[in-house]
Amino acid sequence: MQRILITGSNRGIGLELIRQYIGEGDVYVFATCRDPDKAQQLQELSHLHDGLVRVLQLDVSDEGSIAAAASAVGASVAGLDLLINNAGIGGDDQGRLMGQLTAAEVGRVMATNAVSPLIVTQAFRDLLKRGLNPRVVMISSGMGSLQRKAGWSYAYRMSKAAMNMAARVLAFDEAMAGVTTATVNPGWVQTDMGGPGAALTPEESARALRALFKGLSPADSGKFFQYDGSELPW
Repeated sequence: MQRILITGSNRGIGLELIRQYIGEGDVYVFATCRDPDKAQQLQELSHLHDGLVRVLQLDVSDEGSIAAAASAVGASVAGLDLLINNAGIGGDDQGRLMGQLTAAEVGRVMATNAVSPLIVTQAFRDLLKRGLNPRVVMISSGMGSLQRKAGWSYAYRMSKAAMNMAARVLAFDEAMAGVTTATVNPGWVQTDMGGPGAALTPEESARALRALFKGLSPADSGKFFQYDGSELPW
């Protein structure tokens, strides 16, 4: 049985990953989000597939919430095989456009998208080290690649580049020995953030991501992947 935890699983790619993992069977998925009471679709999946999905409250910007979630998971399973750091925000115009930038908004996006996944990973480290082929996946973006040339969306691009570096450091940290850490661009997806004109449906992205996650091995630690398995430039 594969034991999986997904942050930000109440909508978009996270919710679709839950649906598809349920279809595989032989999984136990911890589906986390900031406000489970408002996550109607997630709650319905949990009720329909009791024994495969457990919904947990997890606000990735709250260290107390992170600690509580780690404690709850540790009380349910002996180890964690896959941690998918999917929760993230796009930010407001105050973090996107020169002339409108504010330190508060840029800092908020940086904290949520780059700092929080690192703290979440730290909280679940012991469980991961007791997992089978344990893997940590950071859901990043092609917008975080330093090869991209663009003059807008400062906060989001900065946050994803910082997330990429966090994953890169984790991959070579002796404290994470035995845990594969990789960064993945899920593609431009038709979610609330990606918009209806995006190139991929959540179903298409999640299907490719699951195949990629399944094949990750220690040799892949520290790499930045496109959803189709090809490598991306940092």
